[in-house]
Amino acid sequence: MRVVIVGAGIGGLAATVALHRIGVEALVIERAPSIREVGAGLSLWSNAVNALRELGLDAQVIAAASVIERNLVQSPKGRVIARTELGEVSRMAGAPCICIHRGVLQKILLDALPPRSVRTDARCVGFDGSTAILESGEHIQADVLVGADGISSVIRDGLHGAAAPRYAGYTAWRGIREDTGFLPARSALLVIGEGSQFGAVPCGPGKLYWFLTKNGPRGTTQSKTKIMAVCRDWAAPVPEMVKGTPEDAILQNDIIDRPPMQWWGRGSVTLLGDAAHPTTPNLGQGACQALEDAVVLANCLGRTQPVEQALREYEHIRLQRTTDVVRTSWQTGKVIQLDSPVLEQLRNWFMGTGISRRLEQRTFRTLLTYQIPKLQLSQSRGQQPF
Repeated sequence: MRVVIVGAGIGGLAATVALHRIGVEALVIERAPSIREVGAGLSLWSNAVNALRELGLDAQVIAAASVIERNLVQSPKGRVIARTELGEVSRMAGAPCICIHRGVLQKILLDALPPRSVRTDARCVGFDGSTAILESGEHIQADVLVGADGISSVIRDGLHGAAAPRYAGYTAWRGIREDTGFLPARSALLVIGEGSQFGAVPCGPGKLYWFLTKNGPRGTTQSKTKIMAVCRDWAAPVPEMVKGTPEDAILQNDIIDRPPMQWWGRGSVTLLGDAAHPTTPNLGQGACQALEDAVVLANCLGRTQPVEQALREYEHIRLQRTTDVVRTSWQTGKVIQLDSPVLEQLRNWFMGTGISRRLEQRTFRTLLTYQIPKLQLSQSRGQQPF
């Protein structure tokens, strides 16, 4: 069996690693001229770490990351609203929750692949069955074509028709800076204000990842002055974290997703990661769900069954879970980004109640204790791609 994966993001690389581990020929093609270590921090909850275990990479990733056991929630004035303990759920799941720089995870996945498994400067512009069609006119034939090319996926457009992503109503700035001990050990911070939120998480030795959101029209201009204006009067350590981050180390993205679909692929073509189920970042599950996809896809393709049957089984297994994540994350964002003072006070009060804590723990259990299938490793691992 030969598989072509379009897109060398986290999901595409992970799927290629998974397929090689079960002895399936896989080639990932990427439109960029090179694989660059870009991005900011990534939350990898226990479910994602368990998926990395099936790729044989969990120990290496944990060593390059920061373990997170609790999340502290407070108001912009510094009043504690809630405290979420993750340790017990992580133990139930059998893996820690961590945060890592996206570029570091990307490099670990890339280094796990045999030579020539990734082809760059290869822009896919369409497909014919399971054959990828490149901008150059070249056709790359395979038995399976996987679209892992992100929220603006060419493969998704070919299957479902082109449509604009859904804007969530707020923009986000993200930065990586030196960690000088702003937070208690193994802790993350979430500050929720009026139409804005700020999060900070250690993301590897000596590194701190932060993000800041603000309601507003799409296309808000990025500038450090704008960011500081949002959080200047917030309690420490929020302003200090932002102020100490070089402006060229700050990224900005409008927050977008797509409504869940009722089906993903057809024939010998399927989707994975953000191409299938792009989500807002409010649950920290974007990369996690892509890693789950990668393992489940490999598990289904690794069984003795027709290719199309394997792909439909993969989609059936993944569809409801990813749909729930997309919808819950969208709804969570609407609550956190409330910009009414009265509704903000009600939200903060409710988050401190026992009912809220029980609902939150149930959500985390559902997310983190997902059963990752075991891959049947092949003796032919490491073979060269076609």
